[in-house]
Amino acid sequence: MIQVSKYLDNVYVLQDQAMSNSILVIGKKRALLFDTGCGMDAIREVVESITDLPLLVILSHGHFDHIGGSCQFDCAYLAKEDRVILEEYDDELINVWLNELSDKSIHFKSNGWKQIKDLDFHEFDLGDCIGKIIPLSGHSKGSIGVYFPSLKIRLKGKNRNNFRSIGVYFPSLKILLAADALSPVMCMMFLNHTSLEEQLDTLYKVQNLDINAFITSHSPVWFDKSLIDRMILCIQNCKGKRFHPYQYPKPPHVSGYIYVDSIEEEPVGLIVESEDMSIV
Repeated sequence: MIQVSKYLDNVYVLQDQAMSNSILVIGKKRALLFDTGCGMDAIREVVESITDLPLLVILSHGHFDHIGGSCQFDCAYLAKEDRVILEEYDDELINVWLNELSDKSIHFKSNGWKQIKDLDFHEFDLGDCIGKIIPLSGHSKGSIGVYFPSLKIRLKGKNRNNFRSIGVYFPSLKILLAADALSPVMCMMFLNHTSLEEQLDTLYKVQNLDINAFITSHSPVWFDKSLIDRMILCIQNCKGKRFHPYQYPKPPHVSGYIYVDSIEEEPVGLIVESEDMSIV
């Protein structure tokens, strides 16, 4: 079942049973759904219960817990660099994973991923705000974010707590929807991941971006831009440090090595496929 959280007047976070967040941004003329979850929940029904505006569906990257729900829509856009991931997923495999994650029987059909089209545009208009596509290579080669330079809204009441240190009123918000590309514990061991060098380049790019906050896919809070500085230091500091064996506890059950650089309020670290990746 989808858990719906209204973070702002026009921004909702939809969390599925696999703890994957999809972000719904509602404009005056149409709405954006950024990611669709793993496909075990009726995400389209939930979206349509919130808004009846025309919907643009964009996928942050090609991993199954972000694209599974795309089967419920006529069209969803994915960066072509991640199409190679779709070739690794068949219905039998996805059903095994989803039935492990769910407490009920799942019968998933991918439709051959025909609904997933190449992301061939760089920006879009929701009617009262422009969204810009930002390449965020690292977690996967085709990982992208959506940057809103100006969402003219106010944070209300307890929702300010979701922004931690940026819990104040703004005349407008500059927000980056970043999915797994900017998870504080950066994961570089799943299908089509790139190098730590590319992840570092992505962090430098975001560091130079004018944002108030960024949103990831597996956290209940939004992060202040200052966290990017700690993530950069993590990659810079990891050379010569000890990485410990790590087993991802959920599908796809891959193993790798983990390094934690700092704890503070939010842990920052790295998970890599092999110890050799720690050399930058």
